[in-house]
Amino acid sequence: SAQQQRPLKQSLSGSLCRESHWKCLVLTLLMYGCFGVLGWCSLYRVTVLAADSSYFGEARLYHDSPCSNGYVYIPLAFLAMLYVVYLVECWHCHSKGAALPRVEISAVYERVQRLQQATPCIWWKAISYHYIRRTRQVTRYRNGDAYTTTQVYHERVNTHLAASEFDYARHGVKDVSKELLGLHDYPATRLRFTKCFSFAGAQAETAYLTQRARFFADNEGLDDYMEAREGMHLKNVDFREHMVAFPDPARAPWYTRRRVFWGASFLLLSWPLRVVAEYRTAYVHYHVEKLFGLDEGA
Repeated sequence: SAQQQRPLKQSLSGSLCRESHWKCLVLTLLMYGCFGVLGWCSLYRVTVLAADSSYFGEARLYHDSPCSNGYVYIPLAFLAMLYVVYLVECWHCHSKGAALPRVEISAVYERVQRLQQATPCIWWKAISYHYIRRTRQVTRYRNGDAYTTTQVYHERVNTHLAASEFDYARHGVKDVSKELLGLHDYPATRLRFTKCFSFAGAQAETAYLTQRARFFADNEGLDDYMEAREGMHLKNVDFREHMVAFPDPARAPWYTRRRVFWGASFLLLSWPLRVVAEYRTAYVHYHVEKLFGLDEGA
């Protein structure tokens, strides 16, 4: 039977190491430091010796804030600047998370089944190209005066494109991906999908290496340079690398909601909320693996 794979629940220390969000933490601590300075300016008092103009040659003592001479505006300005940078970082974090597709768990199981049933295609591409030396006129400015200079640059020109696929019809292929289970055990699961291939015997691996070497050898030397590309895709499948699964996406956990995120962010609680979200989210790195050479290894 196929091996099984389940989501992994992180410990609190593991969630901190996985997504530390150190920028948000540093900005939050700096702003807390500014609040501490403002509180110190409001509560702490120092003794000031000042000359009294109404009495010649006399001085008086009084207690005043150490930030009374406009120094309070320094932490205020620093706090305002940090808060703007902090909100920009929160927006970047939220937009990154919002870009992940939110799917129902049943849809994940259906997608995994389609990935397991999909036909693999190992492809190669060879792009022949050379560089052409070109010149262009560029306007520059020096001391307020405009002048034109000639700039030399090199432009890449592709001259030939060839593509081929690994012919494994005589060797056979089989999906050996693990069985994914346990998504319903967690309120949120973050999934990462990758695809790979392996060989069951030496004959299939030799055929792959031979076809690959022959393809690139046939396209080598057609121009000054050659760019070699190779990879594997699954036919008739929309492959997505990252997604988040919920039992019901319409009723997602509270720590994943947009209003909660921005409410916590405005109150300088974005970093604790992110720690809670990481701690409550399970993770799965699922490999879609295709095994070539099934017929010869049977």
